[in-house]
Amino acid sequence: MHNSTSQLQRVNIALGSSMQTIMLVDDDPIFRNMIASYLKSLHYEVVEAQDGLEALQLLREHVPDLMICDLNMPIVSGVELVEEVSWQFPMLPMIVVSATEDMADVAQVLRFGIKDFLTKPITRLEHFTDAIKTTLDEAQSNTSFTRDFSSQWFRVDQSGEVAEEKELYWHLNHLKDNTVTARDLLHALQPERDTQQGGWKCSYLVLQSSETMPLVFDYSWLMDGRFAFYLVDSSAGGENGVGTALLVRALFNDFIRTRKRCHSDLKDLADAVEKGISCTQCADSIPAIFGIADMVEGTISILPAGLKSHWIQQGKNQAIETGIKLGEGCTKNFVTSDLPMKKGGELVLSELGVRSFKLTIKNLVC
Repeated sequence: MHNSTSQLQRVNIALGSSMQTIMLVDDDPIFRNMIASYLKSLHYEVVEAQDGLEALQLLREHVPDLMICDLNMPIVSGVELVEEVSWQFPMLPMIVVSATEDMADVAQVLRFGIKDFLTKPITRLEHFTDAIKTTLDEAQSNTSFTRDFSSQWFRVDQSGEVAEEKELYWHLNHLKDNTVTARDLLHALQPERDTQQGGWKCSYLVLQSSETMPLVFDYSWLMDGRFAFYLVDSSAGGENGVGTALLVRALFNDFIRTRKRCHSDLKDLADAVEKGISCTQCADSIPAIFGIADMVEGTISILPAGLKSHWIQQGKNQAIETGIKLGEGCTKNFVTSDLPMKKGGELVLSELGVRSFKLTIKNLVC
């Protein structure tokens, strides 16, 4: 009881301060005291919680400018805390600092909207400081919407573009040097296998070795009911394969966000991604494919960018040739437009004995 009262007093003090407030949630008192002292030396107000439950109780009194939390905690775990905060306080930015090596947990909290992830022990305080400053700056400049973590890593601005000659996050070099971690992260970041809107259901299946850098797929429903997606082959991106896959993720999400209320063209999307690739040394050309399915018109349009595929619908097989790779001028490729899919269809990519990908679109009404 005394501890809870003391914490609430600190919250009230922080509320009356002009300094930015950081809530630090960690069950390790030594680590928590060390980081709290460091944050105070940077002139932040600090509110401490020893587990997720205490953090949620303190949030009822005051919402800080930033939350920093561990994943492995008793009572309410870090994953549970991040999920709960993402629902109750969607505009509260969060950074996770944890010793976990489970990329599934990391990917889960990244999908819940955390802005950064750092590993324990923190050996480079400048990385920690930079993560805090960038996250707070991002939160202040984008108060009306949330953005994907990858947009922050690549310094994607509000218009969805990558500014040239801006220092990139150290994470990319870390992932480049730790291929197993990078591979596991890309596998774990894959979206839900099935998604449905209205009378349409979209499902995808990837068959590939868990020991190789994966085919990376992502999608988004647009405001007008259309379904936009991309597929990239991270194994063909060389040492920058993971960086390129994450950059495509960032630019795709921000392109969709900025164009959600207007007609999104495949070549505009590919052009935005290629401009981003040209602005950073952490990404290279890579085989990819982009597509938009129009559920109202019952058609699908596909832009190849280095991957050969087939559109199969009611027994008809339409080959989509490889074309120029993403990053090398793929907007010159021919867009296969308005392929029929009144009842649905399948986009198939197969390399016999190596891997395969299938996107199945079904009209549940017909």
